[in-house]
Amino acid sequence: MLRPETIAQMPKVELHCHLDGSLSLSCIKTLAKNAKINLNLTDEEILEKAQAPENTRNLLEYLARFDFVLPLLQSYTNLELAAYDVARQAALDNIRYIEIRFAPEQHLLQNLTLEEAVEAVVAGLSRAEENFDIIANALVCGLRQSTLEKLEKLPPIFDHINDSHLVGFDLAGDELNYPQQKFSGLLAQVNARNVHITLHAGECPHCEQNIVDSVNMGATRIGHGIMSKNLPEYQETLISEKIVLEMAPSSNFQTKSVTRIEDYPFKQLYDMGVHVTLNTDNRTVSNTTLQKEYEKISTWYPDFGIEDFEQINHYAIDGAFIDIVEKEALHFKFTDEYKKISD
Repeated sequence: MLRPETIAQMPKVELHCHLDGSLSLSCIKTLAKNAKINLNLTDEEILEKAQAPENTRNLLEYLARFDFVLPLLQSYTNLELAAYDVARQAALDNIRYIEIRFAPEQHLLQNLTLEEAVEAVVAGLSRAEENFDIIANALVCGLRQSTLEKLEKLPPIFDHINDSHLVGFDLAGDELNYPQQKFSGLLAQVNARNVHITLHAGECPHCEQNIVDSVNMGATRIGHGIMSKNLPEYQETLISEKIVLEMAPSSNFQTKSVTRIEDYPFKQLYDMGVHVTLNTDNRTVSNTTLQKEYEKISTWYPDFGIEDFEQINHYAIDGAFIDIVEKEALHFKFTDEYKKISD
């Protein structure tokens, strides 16, 4: 098992981080002040509302925590500040490349347009890059429970915003009641624009088919993908197609994707050659950091060494929604830095 001090030295990549689930306590209080919302809560009470309990009943209970912060994220100023805050936290976590996803349709209560919401987030990420050793990009996320009419307003965002920080598209939310097949037309519109796609799939029991459908609909990455463990006949496809799984141990247990460590498929899939990666999902909601996620994996699998953590970061770089030149630069940088790490 690696020491936390060793893990802290590791440069990291994070592909799966939700903006509204990852705000720091200080940021939440600043956002409330800016929005002229009197929370009238102690720090402990704020965190109680923003963090999911260790033993949530299911994914929907976990997702309910987002309702607390969304009223604070309805202005350009606050969205810019929130994006900066999450990227700042990531940089302190020794993350060198991160993709932060958010659903712009949830931030329009004060008359922002979809494009303005995206521009605010992009501006915050760009500002963070100026102040920290990090590359931070954004993903537009649609919510499955929204109407198709609302969701179909998202692909044109990529026509109107020409910024290198806007790099891909995602669908999140209740995948059990809104399976992937319902969104084939929407995803065809995204594919037609040559936009990179990652889709939440296989996060809940009995959702295996969503993984297969996601890949068939153009996704090169799968958000979570836990239930790929139940698709032995499809695992070879995941390997041959180099599909990246964005796994998040703390979140995966909280949402009841799995309930026992022996059922968690991370190491099994890694040993097979599936391109698994580690992510926080929601720093605040899950009360975690990427450092903590690495420490969990090191504790659960004591033989998972420095070279294995390096490998999953190279998998993440391969899956990142950036061009080949940027990927090669990151691969070189990570290879060089991991050579210098000793336990």
